[in-house]
Amino acid sequence: MIKVLLVDDSAITRKSIKFVLDSQPEIQVIGECADGSQVIPYLQNNNPDVILMDYRMPILDGVEATKLVKDLFPEIKVIGFSCNDDIMTKESFLKNGATGFLSKYKADNEAIIKEINTCYLTT
Repeated sequence: MIKVLLVDDSAITRKSIKFVLDSQPEIQVIGECADGSQVIPYLQNNNPDVILMDYRMPILDGVEATKLVKDLFPEIKVIGFSCNDDIMTKESFLKNGATGFLSKYKADNEAIIKEINTCYLTT
């Protein structure tokens, strides 16, 4: 079972992705955070395998939150997830420890599921 944490400031995005992921027997959404600043406190008591991390959030953006996660919890995989479909955003995530990246504009349900599975299996 792959345990996933969803981090996005849009409640509708989190709920939509949770609905899709909950239909997968091998994936379990174990939590949601509305901002990058909520991630580290969440991780103090919970242990996801993969975090799907939005880029733009009001208090702490996804790239900075990814860096903190990887510094403190290097075993957790992070997938950057953004409306910004440019190489700089993707590289920012990857440079700060993300295992993968998805464009909100291009990723369909199957792509999100595939990326979670792929990142989970990455050593």
